[in-house]
Amino acid sequence: MRLIRTLPMLAAILAALPLAALASPPPSDWQNASVCNGKYSAQMKHTFYETATTAGVRGEAGVVRHPFAHGSFPNPAYYLVEVEVSSRSDVHPNWVVDSRERDGYDSYSGEPVQVGTVVFKNAGCKLLATARVSVQCPGSAAIETKTFTRTWDGCGL
Repeated sequence: MRLIRTLPMLAAILAALPLAALASPPPSDWQNASVCNGKYSAQMKHTFYETATTAGVRGEAGVVRHPFAHGSFPNPAYYLVEVEVSSRSDVHPNWVVDSRERDGYDSYSGEPVQVGTVVFKNAGCKLLATARVSVQCPGSAAIETKTFTRTWDGCGL
């Protein structure tokens, strides 16, 4: 009998919760991936954010000496750092893409490559960020690539 009286109250409490509480949180994340047997680190980061009416993402990537690498070793023979962000919505169902890249020889990437985008929030909102770091290890012709991707469906709605 007590359960029967409690069920309507529980249903009323759940109905009173704002729909925003059920929305997916921004999937911001980062990754430091070891390359060239731990000599270098591919640093990749995606920061998703939202306001009352918009949602956005900023992606960044770079290559640095691995913080725990011991001894001396040469700079990467070659590197290519790429960041791409994409967005779409009900109003603009085709993907809008923006990207940046930087490459270099016998060096590190310095400041991270960054790119971002913002879109108005609606039910069809989707944000996508991809970072890719490719490094040619010293003394090798092979190129090692690390990729990091995150997607935010619904943009918090």
